Amino acid sequence: MKRHRPAILVGSGFLAGLLLLLLALDVSRAQRTLAGDDARFLSQPRVRTYWEDDGVLPFALGRRVAGVQDDVEHRRAVQRFWLGRPRDGLSASPQRLSERARAQAGLAESESEGGPGASHTATLLGVLALLTPPDQAERPQVVRAAAAAFRRAIVLDPGNEEAKFNLESILRLVGDQRNRGQGGGGSAGQDGTEFGGAALSRRGSGY
Repeated sequence: MKRHRPAILVGSGFLAGLLLLLLALDVSRAQRTLAGDDARFLSQPRVRTYWEDDGVLPFALGRRVAGVQDDVEHRRAVQRFWLGRPRDGLSASPQRLSERARAQAGLAESESEGGPGASHTATLLGVLALLTPPDQAERPQVVRAAAAAFRRAIVLDPGNEEAKFNLESILRLVGDQRNRGQGGGGSAGQDGTEFGGAALSRRGSGY
């Protein structure tokens, strides 16, 4: 056994060095892949193969060591939002409704973890709340959930113009509906609704 010990030590050292080399390559690869797929996502957000390069080592170890695994999960949740085709409104197919539900779960988890993108995440959650099918929730509950999400987004980032625009639109819509129900005309504005007033800056461009 003693005669073979040097060979065993050399072999173990070689194996450890090889694993460290592969880990370093995977870390570098994870960072490059993240940046490259981010750029491609901006032009084609519905391609499903982004952020899937796990590297050579198992369990996406390179991504985990690089500290980008949570970033990847967040990006996948954002992509599911777009795969749900929010501009289709309430007339989406069952597959797209499923994508929206998965996006909602992933984005909610991402928002709970905080981070620099939490305001944008809350904005997307507000949009998804408005896209809840009528048979799954009462409309007032849906509107309250959406308004709460947009408010969270504004608190997290007072410069989030999309969230401000979306919240203002909801408040105006609720005000108009209440005003019509009372037989009045015009817009009731932001005050006097069940959601309270909102100090909003100039209109942005919402989803």
